[in-house]
Amino acid sequence: MFIENKKYLNFSYFMNLLISALPISFIAGNLVINLNIILIILFSFLFYGKKIFSFKFLLIDKLIILLFLFLIITAIINNLLILKSNNEFTSYNILIKTFLFQRFLILYFVMRYLISENIFNLKFFFVSASFCTFFVCGSLIFEFISEYDNLQSPYKLSGIFGDEQIAGSFLQRFGIFSFFLIPVIFYNKEKKYILLTLSFLFILIFFSMIIAGNRMPIILFLLMFVFLFLIEKKLRKYSILFVVSTIIIFAIILFLIPEVYNYTKHFYDRVVEIIIFFVEVFFLKKDPIITNTYINEFYSGYAVWKNNFLLGGGVDSFYHNCIKTVDFCATHPHNYYLEILSEIGIIGLFICLSIFFLIFNEAVLKKKYLETHLNYNYALPFVIIFMIEVFPLKTSGSFFTTGIASYFFLILAITISLNNRSKSN
Repeated sequence: MFIENKKYLNFSYFMNLLISALPISFIAGNLVINLNIILIILFSFLFYGKKIFSFKFLLIDKLIILLFLFLIITAIINNLLILKSNNEFTSYNILIKTFLFQRFLILYFVMRYLISENIFNLKFFFVSASFCTFFVCGSLIFEFISEYDNLQSPYKLSGIFGDEQIAGSFLQRFGIFSFFLIPVIFYNKEKKYILLTLSFLFILIFFSMIIAGNRMPIILFLLMFVFLFLIEKKLRKYSILFVVSTIIIFAIILFLIPEVYNYTKHFYDRVVEIIIFFVEVFFLKKDPIITNTYINEFYSGYAVWKNNFLLGGGVDSFYHNCIKTVDFCATHPHNYYLEILSEIGIIGLFICLSIFFLIFNEAVLKKKYLETHLNYNYALPFVIIFMIEVFPLKTSGSFFTTGIASYFFLILAITISLNNRSKSN
């Protein structure tokens, strides 16, 4: 018995190591992410076998299965339709992409089991994410200091990511975990030390995101704290401090980097244009005025969806259908909802919205994660991140890519598992 328990414990440590390495994988790139996911899935089945599917399936689990099943159905239907037009390459692309995408369904259920059974210790993930956050911040600040005289305006630094301008997005997605880890580290310290540490952390990440030049992640990062104050009553007393601190920090940055003002104004104008676009298209039923690249991309997503209303064109079909519909086409419409509409139609969007609503209802409106102290510490950041990830007005990468899908279904699985664990307790 002792030997069996020891073996099980070793398995647990190994799985914790693999999952905790995911934030590092996002720095290394898609190849490493896929390798990490394959190892997590492979060893999970090797260690735990059929037990992975032994937990009680919730309604939301069944909806997620339905979503992935619907992806296959749309892929098969669109494959047959495209074959009729003698475009075999595109049809096979849709099929292959769809079947490979099923790995995220397996990842979802693996994570559901590991968290539901307390096999995976989320503290390790928090530490890993925090370490990576500090590392990325350090690389950005070092690049800013060392190349200040050669920088162009607006600032576009990438730090450790090289040619990819994704440093801001990484900090927005993983930086929040460090804010919840700090109180754990300084648990026995006075509140003022914790508050000072958190303030320094906020300044560090906020400044790093500004010099990275990714504007939407900055807004989403600040929006995280807005959601945090709205959800958690105990933290609302710090909301005024947060607003004042943000204004002061931003004012200092404007003083040090005057070009940021024009940069900010341009971003503000673009956000307003995006809001106007959604109002005109989906509520007023008008043809929008195309004012910038993003509006063009949004409109192309809308135009493609109108031609494939119910089922969409299939996963990774957007560009193929776009070039037949409008003059301007990118690889994806840079918005999750428009991409879902264009690739899996209104039915696919309805399934997704049902999933989003169930999570919002359970985790935010009912606040099930607050029923236990353990879940409060760990589930709250995942709930906030999930709300940010599905925020409808944000510009985004492609939902069906490795990086975004890995992150999304990882967050989804953890959020649901923690919420369900709190109800069980």
